[in-house]
Amino acid sequence: MAEKLDWLNKHLVLLRYLTVEDAVAKENYKIRPDLAELCAGVSGTEDMVFKFAGTGQYKDACEFMAYITHRRVGVWWVYRCINSLIEELGVNPAVDRDIADIGADFEVTVPEWAKIELPKMDPAVEAEMKAMQAASQAQLKEAEAMLDQEMLAYVREAVEHAFQDFKKVHGIHPIDLLKKAASRINEDPYPIDPASPVFTESAKLKAQLGALQKETVDTIKSVLPPKVPEHEKKLRDNAMDAVYRWVVSPDAENSQKCLDIGNECPDTPAGLLSLASFWAFGNLMPSGDQVVATPPGLASNGLVQTLLMCALHKGGTRKVKERYEIYFNIGLDVLTGKDNWEESLAAGIAPHRQGNPMPQTDKKPDAEQNGYKRWDVPPKS
Repeated sequence: MAEKLDWLNKHLVLLRYLTVEDAVAKENYKIRPDLAELCAGVSGTEDMVFKFAGTGQYKDACEFMAYITHRRVGVWWVYRCINSLIEELGVNPAVDRDIADIGADFEVTVPEWAKIELPKMDPAVEAEMKAMQAASQAQLKEAEAMLDQEMLAYVREAVEHAFQDFKKVHGIHPIDLLKKAASRINEDPYPIDPASPVFTESAKLKAQLGALQKETVDTIKSVLPPKVPEHEKKLRDNAMDAVYRWVVSPDAENSQKCLDIGNECPDTPAGLLSLASFWAFGNLMPSGDQVVATPPGLASNGLVQTLLMCALHKGGTRKVKERYEIYFNIGLDVLTGKDNWEESLAAGIAPHRQGNPMPQTDKKPDAEQNGYKRWDVPPKS
């Protein structure tokens, strides 16, 4: 942990809760059973954050930070994390798999570890056996030459006569029988009959599975229209615009916009963060006369789930653990006050809109016009 020593000189000044007890009681933070021993004896939230990180548990550290930070600051932090993901996807875009490919291949493949390879004869042993065979044949010829040729011819005639009697009884000459036996040594002792009922039924089953797979794909595609990249990007940009406007001006109007836009793409990081921004406002009826307080932990859990969606997102250049470490470091910069929206406000451009300015509105993107200081949380939050 090269940066661990740097943490000793950092203080998380933008915390909503300073004790773990308050985070549990007021924000509904749940200490998982597997973390109970690690959390034992730690009362300060800042100490708990660094204890998680010090043991390499960046995911747990990020989740805890989402519950203890000021809500507005937390939204800005996760907004910055989404920007980090967008940069990754710019280098290595995510590629969606065609659902028609799922289950399309029914062929059974044998893994390498399960394949059986017949043993091969040692070339040296094979050569030795051939030499012995040649020597035996030479010795046989030599012995035949030494015998009485008239007697040898008589023996051969008698043997042939016996072989013919064998053929009359069994229908095959003994020499032909030996040749036939020798020719079958290299044949498969268990030949596969292509007309076997097993193959017939297998073909029927494969056809049924193919028809079922096609019907399933057609059903899914009929209810899930294909994604249009340009439209997906527009939804993401709209959600990020809404989140940024809420951060710099967290009023009722911008909160309502976050709700409306977030509901259009809640299954994306930007869309879910837009909904979390609405929850972070603290009033579930921003346009009404009566305040309906956001349940404790709802906004924080929205931030947690958005980070999880970012970490698990397809494509990009980093793995899950690497992303959580990046998100933790971004969080440190935000919670220590190093990273905030002042610079982007001064430049007049949101970070996610670099080179592509946000659409202009009648409202000035300035938080102080609504009576909030930049690091304050909205009333009734």
